[in-house]
Amino acid sequence: MESIVETMMQQLLSKEILHEPMKEIGERYPKWLEEHKSRLTQEEYDRYHCQYELILKLNDVYENEPDNFSKIVDLMQKTQECGQPPNDIVQALAPDLDLSNLGQISPEMLESTSGCCIM
Repeated sequence: MESIVETMMQQLLSKEILHEPMKEIGERYPKWLEEHKSRLTQEEYDRYHCQYELILKLNDVYENEPDNFSKIVDLMQKTQECGQPPNDIVQALAPDLDLSNLGQISPEMLESTSGCCIM
């Protein structure tokens, strides 16, 4: 079972799927950081800047070591630890994607899955 999950993760995090969107996000960060610096707290700015640096490292791995799955996973985890990317950047790339409710489970969602069984 573990190898199936690992194979799926490798496919989802592959260069073919994620490199282009991550490049686009990385290209938008410098301008976004400059435009929003005065409105961000130092903590927010540092978090977004750290996220930007991790995205640059991830893109470097995609370009130079695309089969280094452990490094890709590590960088993705560190990037996620920085929180969601700026909504402006995400909206520019995927206008219909709403990150504001990501990770929130509504009572309706729980009700709709109450009969769900894995085995």
